[in-house]
Amino acid sequence: MRPVLLGVAAFLFFIAIPVFGQSALSTATPSPPAPDYFFPDVPPDVTKFDFKPFDIRLGFVVLADYTFIGQNSSSRAQVNPQASKPDLRAGRFGLTGQIKFKRPWTYWVAGDCNEVREDSDTLFEPLDVAVTIPLWKKARITIGKQKEPFIYEMVGDAANLPQQERILSPFFVTRNVGIRYLDNYLNDRMSFNVGIYTDNGTQISSRLTGLPIDSADGRKFLHVGVGFRHMSDDAGELRFKGRPESNITDNYVDTGKFAASYANQLSLESLLNSGPFSLLTEYATAWVESPEKGNPNFSGYYFTGSYVLTGETRPYDKKVGYARRIIPKSRWGAVELVGRFGHLDIDDALVSGGRLAKWYGGVNWWASRQWKVGMGYGLADLDRFNTTGRTHLLMTRAQWIY
Repeated sequence: MRPVLLGVAAFLFFIAIPVFGQSALSTATPSPPAPDYFFPDVPPDVTKFDFKPFDIRLGFVVLADYTFIGQNSSSRAQVNPQASKPDLRAGRFGLTGQIKFKRPWTYWVAGDCNEVREDSDTLFEPLDVAVTIPLWKKARITIGKQKEPFIYEMVGDAANLPQQERILSPFFVTRNVGIRYLDNYLNDRMSFNVGIYTDNGTQISSRLTGLPIDSADGRKFLHVGVGFRHMSDDAGELRFKGRPESNITDNYVDTGKFAASYANQLSLESLLNSGPFSLLTEYATAWVESPEKGNPNFSGYYFTGSYVLTGETRPYDKKVGYARRIIPKSRWGAVELVGRFGHLDIDDALVSGGRLAKWYGGVNWWASRQWKVGMGYGLADLDRFNTTGRTHLLMTRAQWIY
């Protein structure tokens, strides 16, 4: 599998060079000073401490939700009654900084206080424990517990996304333990990641991104990307499961554990941004090696449209190949409208995991660089157990990031 992965990466690299090399390189635009926001921000350097051999910065993330849920009788029969309730989606704190060698190392340690939903859950969970070591030019490796470089929704932080939650969760894990190689090319207009992870089996994940369009002011760009993931489990079993873009419901699509040697997954992603408008789309598929279940194929996709009424644009981070959260220009923040459709098909051959279609519409008020308040309504149709159930979800979120 490793030679195949490297061959695919090399092919994509040489195909992409002439395409990406056709347009002029953009120049970096410095961030403007922050306005005097109505929702005041905490000064950025309050929790930064500089020592001679290293420095430390403390960070915090709070995502507090309340979700109202309504179901028809078919939905309750499929997935049991789901309760409307509050949720501490994330109560996260972290330490980040540099170890000051000649070429500094960077480190990141983060933990999360979770809502306990099942007997196996813990109140506190270590999320990231990793160090990034520079190699040559812009190449570096990251070692430790970290995200895998696969699926745009997961590579970026949930707090940066236009919608509140992700739908392609059957195709990724939140964190894994391993080693990852990262590099940037063509003045950061191309990024490449590949990692090997060993938690409960072997996973090999990779992602290649590029910017064929990139305006000098950063307001118009086209991001494209492709990812590959090979996954296996020590017990010889796999499971694909996911919720309807919610953190509090039970799994709506779920294969349960079934005998499988491995799965190969492919993802395709694009983000078109023009001023205040953006269109984000992604497709993921998994080919599962399971003769007992007829070698099923699962897939999922989504389309997300966003329009910022106040004119801001979502800034793109070339180092990692995704867009960050909106930075308001006005004292009164920025208002964003979001529309979205997602679909999961986890039902093939002898596996009946279900098919899910999810519509979502919402509004975000980016009150400052650190504060956001969002609200959205979703309609989820689940085709499973020879019936179609419908769920209504109204989600509210207050978000603070420091």
